[in-house]
Amino acid sequence: MTSIVQPSEDDLAALVKPYLALQAENTSLAFVIGIASPDPDVSAIYTFGGVQRQDNGPLALTEDTPFVLASVSKTFTATAYAHFLETQGPADATLGDFPELEIGEQFADITLTSLVNYSSGLPQDNGPPHDEPRLMPQPYTIPGMLGFLNYTQMKPASQLAYRYSNLGFGLMGAVLPAYADQDASYEEIVIDLIFEPLELSAQFFDEVRLDTLPQGYYFSGQSYQSAAAPGWPQFPAYHGAGGIVASPADMLVWLQFNMGLLPDGPLNDLLGVLQSPSTTATTGWGDQLGLGWFLGSVDNTPFSTVWKDGDLPGFSSYIAFLPSPAPGTTPAPAGVFVLSNTDGMTAMDGSNTEICCALANDVLYLMQGLTPPADKSAYPRSKGR
Repeated sequence: MTSIVQPSEDDLAALVKPYLALQAENTSLAFVIGIASPDPDVSAIYTFGGVQRQDNGPLALTEDTPFVLASVSKTFTATAYAHFLETQGPADATLGDFPELEIGEQFADITLTSLVNYSSGLPQDNGPPHDEPRLMPQPYTIPGMLGFLNYTQMKPASQLAYRYSNLGFGLMGAVLPAYADQDASYEEIVIDLIFEPLELSAQFFDEVRLDTLPQGYYFSGQSYQSAAAPGWPQFPAYHGAGGIVASPADMLVWLQFNMGLLPDGPLNDLLGVLQSPSTTATTGWGDQLGLGWFLGSVDNTPFSTVWKDGDLPGFSSYIAFLPSPAPGTTPAPAGVFVLSNTDGMTAMDGSNTEICCALANDVLYLMQGLTPPADKSAYPRSKGR
């Protein structure tokens, strides 16, 4: 069993301090770090910096402050799918099994599982997207997205490979109600299945009040650029890809659940399928692919992690934990999440590693009694790799 130590608040403050110093005039930067282990005394939330509204009015930075989770939302979407996959199936369902979607026949053979393990063949779109309308309607709704997929000439790639697809998770949001045989929206399913049983205050972006949401900021490396307009032009169609807004307290519960630290958790039986390889495809840097989660390799690093990152205008996030030998049965030994109201800020080592990724992995080193490396380039993340 890995020996876990609790970093001191001073240890964590030292990691964050150089980045808080990048704060520009009339802005408020925040970093929230949450840690967890089977020892309840090692589970805690630490807040650094401050937040404000977009009118520069005051907001309190607490464990209840909402942050845009961005692509960490994918782990919630994958969990909802895994529930119906495991309880009713079928395991081999494809988009073609749901003609009510009325999308192009070229997408018929895409399996639902491949939508949430990054192997659907849909174009990689965590850079400039090539899988959306030329003239994006506002708002971009699920019916609008399905209509686009009914006339587009875009075709999924035939060769099995890792391709990061936000569209894939948007499509899961569209097909999940039919797969679950429920007269409910994707959002309602996630609320009923995950938010309420875990007693989360989390919401979807379209429900969030602006007088509670911190102003977020764009950075280019360590250079402040501007305040960011919150949201994503792809919402609400892509709620399944990045639409969840949650507090640090919510994220600590989500971390503990995925680490198997909630013994009476209603969805604990899903952890094995979520955190096991679900395809023979692997990333270009050697990670295997669970459902929603990346399953880290030990190439160039002393330990592997189960992880997911996220960024949208003005916000970034990261969640990671040391893998359990038997997810759902044996707790994972250590885990961390980091939330920030920055987008585009990177570590100061020149590796272009996103700040939440750098901080989270540094913390996992500290929790194992190790010294974080000066070079963060081997840290796992889905962008820039």
